[in-house]
Amino acid sequence: MSEPDRPAQGDSAGSGESTVEPFAVLLRRLIDLKRHADARPYTVADVADELSRTQYKISKSHLYGLVNGTSKPSLEVTQGLADFFGVELEYFGSGARARALQDQYELLARLADRGVRDVAFRASELSGEQLRSVLDYIEFQASRSAGQNHTSG
Repeated sequence: MSEPDRPAQGDSAGSGESTVEPFAVLLRRLIDLKRHADARPYTVADVADELSRTQYKISKSHLYGLVNGTSKPSLEVTQGLADFFGVELEYFGSGARARALQDQYELLARLADRGVRDVAFRASELSGEQLRSVLDYIEFQASRSAGQNHTSG
């Protein structure tokens, strides 16, 4: 059995699986993905401090409780977290749209674990044509590492 925030081997984002992840797992994923301007990762304390400077006041102990799954968020706190992380409120839901959003962030987390987070974020700024070109190049490199020869002539 896999951990709640790590899919079992072979699972993939968008697999159609209807498992609803706990709020704590969804929140931890967002915190793990968030970076300061200087690329340092955010901590739970950082998030609480920044939220406390907005209309969404939250104590560090309450935020730690949410991350640990020992506290339940109010709608106001959930909205504040969604605003802070730049996600739709629905990300924390349980419907089909929520699962699609969660799958996208799970994929980003997996990419971050493999050191390609920055590439994914930079790629999100590309036009469709530029992105297709990058994907073609990735496919070319993947085929080269698989031992296929794609040289001309």
